Amino acid sequence: MWVLLVVICAIATSVLLILRLRATYSVIRVDGDSMAPTLIDGDRLLARRVAPAALRSGHIAVVRSPLPMGGPFLIKRIAALPGEPIPQPVRPLVPDARVPDGQLILIGDNTDASFDSRDHGYFPIADIHAITIRKLTSARDPSRTESEPVREFGPRNRIGNKEMEQTK
Repeated sequence: MWVLLVVICAIATSVLLILRLRATYSVIRVDGDSMAPTLIDGDRLLARRVAPAALRSGHIAVVRSPLPMGGPFLIKRIAALPGEPIPQPVRPLVPDARVPDGQLILIGDNTDASFDSRDHGYFPIADIHAITIRKLTSARDPSRTESEPVREFGPRNRIGNKEMEQTK
């Protein structure tokens, strides 16, 4: 009798743990070259859902796509948060000097091949699905199994840190 109760409790605990992990983490596959060379088509990423207060400029975010075609998500770098100055490449599209509350500026690292805030304007913070925390596998070397932390993903986009600092 006790053994059965212990087994049922262990199964229930395992199911709850799995549900909690699936609600917090997701595995995302990169589709396209908009984040090259940092991320390339076929890379697999571990992403974590976070509160808006945890977002930072420079994070690579998974955001719901505003486009009717293609996949449900876009992967872009956060270039500016609410209250921060609008980066120069986005200024022709938006009238504000600073990012309004509830909005973000997102830019792909490969600015020549990216649909981002330079084309779309603001992205709502509510549309952020998750931020990436690790590259699980690389399309460059699929046999490699160890993961890379996000901070080693590589350089920021071509806007560069200098220009972003000058806009602040």
